[in-house]
Amino acid sequence: MPIRIVVLGGAGIVGRAIAADLARQVDQVVVADLDPEAARAAADRAGAIAEPTSVDARDRAGLVRVLQGAAACVNSVNYYFNLDVMQACLEAGVPYLDLGGLFHMTRRQLELDADFKARGLTAVLGIGSCPGVANVQAGWLAPKLDQIDSVRIFNGSTLDRGDSLSAPYAIQTILDEISQPAMVFREGRFQERPPLSEEEHYHFPEPIGWAKTHLSLHSEVATIPLSFASKGIQECAFKISFFGYSEAALRKLQFLAEIGLASTEMLELNGASIRPRDLLVKLLGRLPAEEANMPAEGTKAVVTEIKGRIGARPVELRAETVGGPIAGQTDGAGKRLIASPAAIVARALAEGRLSRPGVWAPEQAIEPESFFAELAERGFTTRISTKETVAAP
Repeated sequence: MPIRIVVLGGAGIVGRAIAADLARQVDQVVVADLDPEAARAAADRAGAIAEPTSVDARDRAGLVRVLQGAAACVNSVNYYFNLDVMQACLEAGVPYLDLGGLFHMTRRQLELDADFKARGLTAVLGIGSCPGVANVQAGWLAPKLDQIDSVRIFNGSTLDRGDSLSAPYAIQTILDEISQPAMVFREGRFQERPPLSEEEHYHFPEPIGWAKTHLSLHSEVATIPLSFASKGIQECAFKISFFGYSEAALRKLQFLAEIGLASTEMLELNGASIRPRDLLVKLLGRLPAEEANMPAEGTKAVVTEIKGRIGARPVELRAETVGGPIAGQTDGAGKRLIASPAAIVARALAEGRLSRPGVWAPEQAIEPESFFAELAERGFTTRISTKETVAAP
């Protein structure tokens, strides 16, 4: 039976790359987007088997019609609509995956576990690079330990964007990460920390090397402490290097957020009501579109470090996934490392190789070795290292 996969938000920055990846792997890809012209352009880019269609994620009936008969749905629209899309997938009887829910939405999505189990459907939450690759790394390392003390995740890259303010992924999500408190898991409980706080220089695989990182609100922290609670985990944190911007560009956006332009609260201005964020997004959208002319030369890395014990022996495990440019590829490593995991898992769902009814985090549902083997086919190298104390005074 032909495999048909719907990529919702398929004309977006990452959605286009997901559709193009899937178009090389399955029988039919439906590029579904609110903007019909953008959907058509993205489908043309993906190839002959890609079919464009226009749909609004808020239109339940319309979305269910698009999903009918699909083998899987890749949700790459803004995470605000994750619950809406999951409900439509339940109604249409279609397996689901997304790119993350920025902690709080992910926690709400987990509450649909019983509904997906009742329908015999699988949902995988947060399967891009971070969340996604990092979670699968954690799921590979954790079973090697009897006890887990901490899981720390680092996301870094070289820059192929200069100081551009052009968004590397969904601008609404980036503004939320800049303006909302980060969540960490410490001393066995979830805690808030200021956005962009706890800066730390971290050494990534070359050619990235040393890079400044900071906390950010993210979905890994929402699920990993729950997944490994039985191993006594006490700490989990996620840090990123300026969301793929240069530090200079990120500081500009941080300043705009600090003066209130990232706010979603209504503001009265000269007799009219506006949301400051709407104005900011509109103005950012007027900047020159640089993406098409940017060389895809950067390197991307995701690193997960787990500290714990095997028996009484302290052990530190590290997994790193890294990749750079590929000749003939217009999408850079950063975009590909978000899109490739989603395409890999969508195909596994569609082919029935991943069939586990319920709502799952990637560290719970995805078999690591085959996953990283498929990432290697797309230009990404994954390494695991172990450090343990063999003798001490």
